[in-house]
Amino acid sequence: MESMWNESKAMKVGLIAAVLLIVVRILLELIGAPVSVASIFGVVWLYFIMPAVFAVAIKNAGHDRAFGRLMKDVVLFAAYTRIMVAITYIAAHYLNWTAARFSAAQGGTVGQEIQTLQQLLFIAGRNAAIWIVMAAILGAIVGSISLLVKGKRMKAIA
Repeated sequence: MESMWNESKAMKVGLIAAVLLIVVRILLELIGAPVSVASIFGVVWLYFIMPAVFAVAIKNAGHDRAFGRLMKDVVLFAAYTRIMVAITYIAAHYLNWTAARFSAAQGGTVGQEIQTLQQLLFIAGRNAAIWIVMAAILGAIVGSISLLVKGKRMKAIA
């Protein structure tokens, strides 16, 4: 019997949630919502949630190398979501969005000092790389705890 949450379905649901969060946050920023409100709709929250979801799916599938599978899923999820966010930073540059997180002064891509495509891609790529590493570390911690808890529950049931 197939589990309700397999890895593929978990990844798809997580990526759809990321797209929705990104769109809502951009819309909020464009209409001038306070930073504290717009920040609630950040992809970062998914880096706490999705490793646990992946861990449950992996344990339910009975994979032998659960931690390796977890790390693969966490890194892929982080890479996919950070590419989406990088695209928003590039769009912000070309569309001159005024949200604070996009300003060059805060490490973003909007400002007169950001003029060449090379600078633009460097900033978006640098931000993506930093967040992928941070998401992988966070995912390893949250996912490992989830794997342990799910493993103990499965043993207790057996």
